Amino acid sequence: MKTRRGFTLIELLVVVGILALLIAVLVPSLGRARQRAIATRCMANLHGIGRGLVIYEAQNDGFVVPSYNMPRTASGGYKSAASSGDLIDGWAAILDRAGVVPASKSPTNNIFFCPNTLDISGMDGGQTNYDSMKPSGYQNWPIVFTSAGGDGATKSMPASLPIPGFTDGNNPYEHLLRCGYWLNADNPIGNAPKAVSAGGAPTAPVGQYYTQSVGYGPYPDGSAMGPVKSRNFVRPQALIVATDGMYMGRNSVTQLGEQHRRIGYRHLGVIARTYGYKDASLNPVAGSITTDSTVSNAVFADGHAEAIRSEEMPHASKTAENDGPYSMLSSH
Repeated sequence: MKTRRGFTLIELLVVVGILALLIAVLVPSLGRARQRAIATRCMANLHGIGRGLVIYEAQNDGFVVPSYNMPRTASGGYKSAASSGDLIDGWAAILDRAGVVPASKSPTNNIFFCPNTLDISGMDGGQTNYDSMKPSGYQNWPIVFTSAGGDGATKSMPASLPIPGFTDGNNPYEHLLRCGYWLNADNPIGNAPKAVSAGGAPTAPVGQYYTQSVGYGPYPDGSAMGPVKSRNFVRPQALIVATDGMYMGRNSVTQLGEQHRRIGYRHLGVIARTYGYKDASLNPVAGSITTDSTVSNAVFADGHAEAIRSEEMPHASKTAENDGPYSMLSSH
């Protein structure tokens, strides 16, 4: 009768070694697959937002969604800066209220929240400066100013629902949205329009980006920013509407390593890269940051969505860059 021989220690060690090798090979692949799945979910969000933007235009005589509507004065005019207690609606809440991009009552379980969004309120404390994390955070909509001012003013979510004065005309608005996308908009809130003698424009701009803050003013001629017409877009297929990131504005600070950037690069972050800082004129200066995210998903004025690498993202201040496949400027 034969006796059964068990595995020797060497055989067991060989098996363990093979398993360890397989795990070492598979785990990075699984991580990359998970990141690709998250990026796909984010892109699906932006596709949905893009369809909603087109529907919004069709329902509003060709006008695109405002970045937000400026708060009113007691006499019914608009303000150039928000006061403590003022409500700012925000583009995501406007699209949701209109029913063209419906969101859920959960702040994060909605189409405006990228699944790779960091748990950071990006505009808390003012500008992002060189913080590489804040641009991948979020902005709440609607918001209430708890101190007077502009972008750097203290803000909070509304304390209670429904929100007074912000309805669709029939029903109270009961959603609070945590938005993980940056909007290509002109939002000069907090700074009074410059007089002509100081080099400012005599009249409100028609719309140099995708959208702008409706009601901002008054300019020297008494005008204020109004809604933007989509028919004025020279190349809607190239005009960026929204990308990964938070809040809006700073359209000339778009690439990794630049001060006060608000566009986030959340996806395909497998290999870390080091970028030099750039000053206000976008010239390299001493120092570097390391990031493991190199791609930002974006939706365009014609409704389509695609990913953009940092080095491909145009600066609004560099006109020639906006003549390529991607543009921040509605006139290019």
